[in-house]
Amino acid sequence: MVRQLEQMKKERSKSRCLKNGPSLEKPSGVQETYECVAIHVSPDLGERIMLSGERALLDEVFPETGQAAMDARCGVAWTQTDARQVIRFPLNGYCKLNSVQAITRLLNAGFRVAGSNGGGVEGQQFSEYLLVRRSQHL
Repeated sequence: MVRQLEQMKKERSKSRCLKNGPSLEKPSGVQETYECVAIHVSPDLGERIMLSGERALLDEVFPETGQAAMDARCGVAWTQTDARQVIRFPLNGYCKLNSVQAITRLLNAGFRVAGSNGGGVEGQQFSEYLLVRRSQHL
């Protein structure tokens, strides 16, 4: 996801540069990076909220999930691929937040909604949101 967002940004800046001349925003060779969090919300048993993103980032925004999201030693589904990433971590299984509260926390942490999607059939609807912010690491 991060690579795709960075590629889209490069393409946009190239098209702006062609239309408006050279940009004075950044020195050449400096590349911006972004942090991304995906939220999947479905109405299963009330409301099910699942987060995907970097472990350290989720721990920063949702500290009450604590060891559950960080523990790569357990064989749960959200820890299977990369030790630094969490995929579809069930947020409201570990803390009592609804989707509006979860999105509000991310917005307060400097994220913005970059995209959203929804769909499904009767009884199986879902909504997904992609939130991004400029990386705070230099």
